[in-house]
Amino acid sequence: MSNFLRGGKEGDATPGAEGTPDAFLGKGSKVVGTLTFTGPVELDGQVEGEITSQDKLTVGESAVITAKVSGAEIIIRGTVNGDISASKKLILKKPARITGNITTSNLMIEEGVVFEGKCSMTGGSTNERRKVEAVASSVAARG
Repeated sequence: MSNFLRGGKEGDATPGAEGTPDAFLGKGSKVVGTLTFTGPVELDGQVEGEITSQDKLTVGESAVITAKVSGAEIIIRGTVNGDISASKKLILKKPARITGNITTSNLMIEEGVVFEGKCSMTGGSTNERRKVEAVASSVAARG
């Protein structure tokens, strides 16, 4: 069984259905290069290079990403070393470890996440940007 699937994970009744990734990189897999996705994707392996997703990109807890990452909606639970740009939303969930700069218009960081880098908010008011930058700084300070 391949760790990189098109059309969902093994056993999915409806590949590509809402909430089901079109592509999946399993734990223990490693890819070096440029990855480009048009549909939802979940990464649980290792990636080195560059990742671009036009849809939802989920970085699983076991993933180790050393890459420039860009996408519409990005959810991270694993380790990312590199800059991240999310056009719609970036969600950092425990136990994520981020080393790099992030750019997004909508940011959520759970308690327990480690973030080392700068955060730049696109869109929104100046006060909203200051609040997010303050929260990101306090999260990094806890690490």
